[in-house]
Amino acid sequence: MKYDVVIIGGGASGIVAAIEAKKQYENVAIIEKESRIGKKILATGNGKCNMTNVGAKIKDYHGSFSYGIKNLFSEYSPKYIVNYFNSMGLYTFADNCGRVYPKCKQASAVLDILRNRLYQEDIEVYTDCRVTDISVGETFEIKTNLYKFSCDKLIIATGGKSSPNLGSDGSMYSLVENLGHTITKLKPALCPINVKSDILKTIKGVRADGKVSVMKKGKVVKSDSGEIQFTGESISGICAFNLSYLDYDTVRVSLMPDYSKNEIIDILKERRTLFKDNSIEDFFLGMFNNKLSVALLKVGKMGSFNRKCNDISNKEIENLARLINEFDFVTTGKNDYSKSQVTCGGVSGKEINTNTLESLYIPNLYFCGEIIDIDGICGGYNLQFAFASGMKAGALE
Repeated sequence: MKYDVVIIGGGASGIVAAIEAKKQYENVAIIEKESRIGKKILATGNGKCNMTNVGAKIKDYHGSFSYGIKNLFSEYSPKYIVNYFNSMGLYTFADNCGRVYPKCKQASAVLDILRNRLYQEDIEVYTDCRVTDISVGETFEIKTNLYKFSCDKLIIATGGKSSPNLGSDGSMYSLVENLGHTITKLKPALCPINVKSDILKTIKGVRADGKVSVMKKGKVVKSDSGEIQFTGESISGICAFNLSYLDYDTVRVSLMPDYSKNEIIDILKERRTLFKDNSIEDFFLGMFNNKLSVALLKVGKMGSFNRKCNDISNKEIENLARLINEFDFVTTGKNDYSKSQVTCGGVSGKEINTNTLESLYIPNLYFCGEIIDIDGICGGYNLQFAFASGMKAGALE
């Protein structure tokens, strides 16, 4: 089957790329290996679809293509994305963190609007269609498990390896490498940080405000603050997600990051007096979650809980004061693609024209979305890039 333009990948970037390509070319098709397009859109923003963030800037992204964000967003800004969807009939709102959602708070509304536009523009969509080979000659020849396609211009928008249950399994990386492009180091991003710790089992499900720092050989690599979530095997929450792409061996939880160690010592000494006749199990009463309080006392090696608070020594208080802001966990070194929202790594940004998203090696080959080596923090930043890059690639300049 011959087309002017073929888009491989029916996710956020691929769909808008097809819509934009249709403005110039008559015959446009999407090839999608899943049974339905846009599956990952439905899962974003806890099912509400965090479409973009009004404050998205270059500093919010990592990867070899991050230097291309400035040019891309100057043309396809968050405001442009919002207006783009408004023009198709989708109403949106921004929360106090700049995160933009459909007004109905349903991710399905975003996908329905996009599917409706594909139908209106008569863009053909082939589902359950897995690409097995791509060759380049006078045209692009694409083999799949169902059909053979030929096209003059090809856009690859297949995503990364994250959330494989939603279709992103990394199967296109080897085919892109066969075309002569470099795939940078891949790892999960925006995911819980897996750690080795028996104490986590006792605080599973606990949430606390604080600061998470990732460390390498005893030195802090980077920190982020917010709500921290403890699972049975990981440190989670947005602040942990935003650090998960980095290289580290330890994750540090700080439960009172705005207080110095000496200030915490003074607070704990006051509590020793206040609860002098209580057992030490009540030492953090009204200060931390009960399960977290017990965990701190156990890790702090406070001994029998039958002891009275008045018996806590100054040395023990100093140790607890340190532990409160240096609650350290050794990482496993392995985070999970199945629990990650995006992939860190991809097609090297050095091999892509930042003004057009065309391959610097193969004319008429374009890339967009998560397959490119770029990833952003939580809060709509990755969908902002997906939509913006899809629009730019679909312009086929």
